[in-house]
Amino acid sequence: MDNEQVKKPFILELMRNFTTVFSLSVLAISFAGLLVIRSIPDEQHITILFTSGNVFIFILQLAVFSLVLAFFCILLVTERFFYKMRFWLRLLFLFLSTLLTFSGFAIIFKWFPMNNLQTLLGFIICTIICYVFSVCLTLFKYRLEGKKYDKLLANYKTRRNISI
Repeated sequence: MDNEQVKKPFILELMRNFTTVFSLSVLAISFAGLLVIRSIPDEQHITILFTSGNVFIFILQLAVFSLVLAFFCILLVTERFFYKMRFWLRLLFLFLSTLLTFSGFAIIFKWFPMNNLQTLLGFIICTIICYVFSVCLTLFKYRLEGKKYDKLLANYKTRRNISI
């Protein structure tokens, strides 16, 4: 990971992660809602996430949820707190913390009827799919950064005539 992340103030890192998580959460819920309403309109009552009830309260709940997830991202992904933790272990802990946080919010705020097995399985499957997608994007980002830094190092070596 980068040493420059340690230099950034914690609150700025938290706000950057919050806006990312919140924006992606709103997009994911909107997209899932469109899919549910278009494909199975009789089942749009499955969750309050796809109905137009009290939207302001739900947005506040989603904002607090995003803030908690942003904190976990900083805690587990950056090397600010855990210096020697392996990358895949960080991803596993991030997945577990995401699943537990989302489950806690879903139970507390009754986002899903917990007595419906189909809804519960759909929730778990959607969480896993979203997490795998985000991990793939993260790995793609790291791969692109690695290629960029390799190219910069090669350019530096050719300018300085350094052979390592």
